[in-house]
Amino acid sequence: MLAIRCQILDVEQSAEELGWDHARMTQAVGLLMEGGLLRPLADDHGTLVPVAPRAAASRRLAPLHTQIAQMERRSEQIRAELAVFQEVHERALRETDLAEPLQTITGAEAIAAQIAAAAEAGPSEILAVCLAGSRGGAAHRRAWELPESTLGGLGGLGGARFLYQHVSRFDSLARKRVERILAAGGEVRTVGDSFERMIVFDRELAFVPAAGDGDSAVAIRQPAIVNFLVTVFERAWVSARPFETQNRSADVSEVVSSVRMSIIQLLAEGETDVAIARRIGLSVRTCRAHVAKIYEGLGARSRCQLGVLIAQSGLLDEG
Repeated sequence: MLAIRCQILDVEQSAEELGWDHARMTQAVGLLMEGGLLRPLADDHGTLVPVAPRAAASRRLAPLHTQIAQMERRSEQIRAELAVFQEVHERALRETDLAEPLQTITGAEAIAAQIAAAAEAGPSEILAVCLAGSRGGAAHRRAWELPESTLGGLGGLGGARFLYQHVSRFDSLARKRVERILAAGGEVRTVGDSFERMIVFDRELAFVPAAGDGDSAVAIRQPAIVNFLVTVFERAWVSARPFETQNRSADVSEVVSSVRMSIIQLLAEGETDVAIARRIGLSVRTCRAHVAKIYEGLGARSRCQLGVLIAQSGLLDEG
């Protein structure tokens, strides 16, 4: 304030006026000069003049602006260098389409790389089935997730739809990812019992796990098979429920009932607790807790009696 009022600041005189000792005045002047708010008058460091904050900001930001401009030029240079290979890349993919309608991919890293390449090629539509929890292992789950760069551009696609299982509504990791998908413009619904993981790009390329092997996948470019997978997805989508960002009590009750109904159906089919847990996307412990509730509700004392009571109850007809 003193410097602005005086316009020319004599350091010694100002110290006396403010009643500051030499050390305090030196520190204050040093901080203001470092911030660019004071500068020496000619070569006289004992006499200073104030600098407008906007001018100081421009002077201090100038080197950063220069660096940013250099980085932008370098980015354009890298894009130009790699653009030369884009046509070769696309031609190779087209040739692969003709030569390999079914391609086996082995290893989580290889699966992730293939899916990322397909996602970053600029598809206009993505259909995905995502399983709950860490089914198949954390590395396997991450391999089937779309890259963050793709999630950021979902709003520009003609369609980006994701099917999760009902139990994903109570999975913190799944909820965080779904929130990012919804914020980016994608659509998410949930179903009770789910088929395996699947991702379809532009109804031309599909990725599904290899049967019985959590560490391998099949890339499918055969039109009839891809169309079949799309039909399966569309039928599941029609009966699925929109994923709400907040779990309301009524929704929770409805979802829990739906999950328990799916368990009842699988119990009627003779599935074990372990197999049911895997299909529903629950831990075995949580699944057994649901089964215990079903036993209690129907008054069953054995697995055999439970099957009979389920059949007699009419629950399957209602389902």
